[in-house]
Amino acid sequence: MKIAFYIGGHTSDKLSSRIGWALIRHTQKGAYGQVTHVEAIHAEHPDGKVTIVSASLRAKGVRSKVTRLNPLHWLIVDVPQWDVTKSIELFELTKGQPYDWRGALATRLPGSHKANAWFCNEWVSEPFLKESATFGPHHLCAIAMSIGDNVTVQFFNARSK
Repeated sequence: MKIAFYIGGHTSDKLSSRIGWALIRHTQKGAYGQVTHVEAIHAEHPDGKVTIVSASLRAKGVRSKVTRLNPLHWLIVDVPQWDVTKSIELFELTKGQPYDWRGALATRLPGSHKANAWFCNEWVSEPFLKESATFGPHHLCAIAMSIGDNVTVQFFNARSK
């Protein structure tokens, strides 16, 4: 399964949102500290668009979206051990469930996640990792990069033709 990690600057967001994203980046450590959002790629379309699935703060919960990813804003990692069908099955069980603010904050602060609510990296890793709610986006990126391959260049080159 391919996973998209957002590394863009959130420049089109409201000031309050940009401050929030900056705080996330500031509290994360390591080489992938700039990652602020995670999406599972469920399908790649002939027109260059992709179907991405995650728990989205903007959408207020678990959703699927067809979009074109900007190569300046995304890091794409292929984790062949992770079967996309498990992610698709999870989507069928959880679509429309709410975003979990408490859980997202609990990856950096004391607290715990809320049952039947999700944050992005928790949702993407749930079928594959134990205790998925304990990982921040930078943690998930480090795990994916450790067991998978960075395919960002190939992914976007295939869409520019």
